[in-house]
Amino acid sequence: MRVSLIIFCFLIFSLISFSQENITISPFIVIDGETIFTAKIPQLDIIEFKDNNERRNFYKLKRRVLKVYPYALETKLKVDSLNHALDSIGKKRKKRRYTRSVTKIVKAQYSTALKNLSMKEGKILIKLIYRETGISTYDLLRQYKGWWSATIWQTFAKMYDHNLKTIYDPVNVREDMFIDKILLQAKKEGRLKSL
Repeated sequence: MRVSLIIFCFLIFSLISFSQENITISPFIVIDGETIFTAKIPQLDIIEFKDNNERRNFYKLKRRVLKVYPYALETKLKVDSLNHALDSIGKKRKKRRYTRSVTKIVKAQYSTALKNLSMKEGKILIKLIYRETGISTYDLLRQYKGWWSATIWQTFAKMYDHNLKTIYDPVNVREDMFIDKILLQAKKEGRLKSL
């Protein structure tokens, strides 16, 4: 009995001394005489999967999106710089010549890396290019290379079950919604790699 009383007194004493040393005041607001404590709670995005197969496909998609996204960003930068340069060039012939020279440079720089992409990564890249530029890959080709070249590439893509006219629609397409969640999460975590 005496031992338990000593332990009890020791616990009370340690709690009193501990609470006096570590007093923290939480931020609060008073509304109509009521005190409401406030705190910053990080936002959690919860993704509900239909089954384990969809969960597995999500993680494959995540790996593919993080691999391909830097190419989409680079495409956006190249398109913006090309548009800016073409605005300063006056004659149509000089614009065509400049576009061809940029095409050669880009082809030499990225052709080997893009050839090593899988079929699914290519489809994701087409969607991400639309997401970043707001223009489909077909329309980009048509704008810079002409109608004939865009049609040839679209036909070639169709042979491999691709579509260069694919748009990015995260509201109606579940895969695009997953891509959006992946990119938002990666931006929060700072995990997006540049080329």
